[in-house]
Amino acid sequence: MTSTKGKTRTQIRAEARTREAKALDLRLLGYSHERIARELGYQHRSAAKKAIDRALAAIPREAAKQLRDMELERLDLAQRSLADKIVRGHLGAIDRLIRIMDHRAKLLGLYEPQPDTGIAEIAAVLGAWLGKVREEDEALDGDLPDQDAKALPGSLDTQNSRQTSAGGV
Repeated sequence: MTSTKGKTRTQIRAEARTREAKALDLRLLGYSHERIARELGYQHRSAAKKAIDRALAAIPREAAKQLRDMELERLDLAQRSLADKIVRGHLGAIDRLIRIMDHRAKLLGLYEPQPDTGIAEIAAVLGAWLGKVREEDEALDGDLPDQDAKALPGSLDTQNSRQTSAGGV
């Protein structure tokens, strides 16, 4: 790492951007985060990864998409190269396949938290509404069935928990 003594903030930022761009270039060449950290003087591989992430955030979206597509092609190539061993049941190849699949899922953002759909709030509002309807019904003639909203077949809470556990909404 270069010394920052006697440099302006602008100079320090410019050097950091240059170093981040170099880190991204090395990543494009297939270097690991660990090797990039060694080559460019980052203290840890996580610092190299963060530098690459900053460099990606600084480039236009189209260029970032191209990089992501290139990484996906590399993962596809790696996966295809393992196909014969995977079919024969080679445990090391299967383990490598799982790691490739994990990396692809991370690259595509599949592990990102899903946005809140508001189903829980809707269920709470409908449950409160149903309670009021039951109170009014009891005051009038009491002909509604005596079931709790959660016990009703197909209630929103039940559907929501099934969808959430199945990876849906």
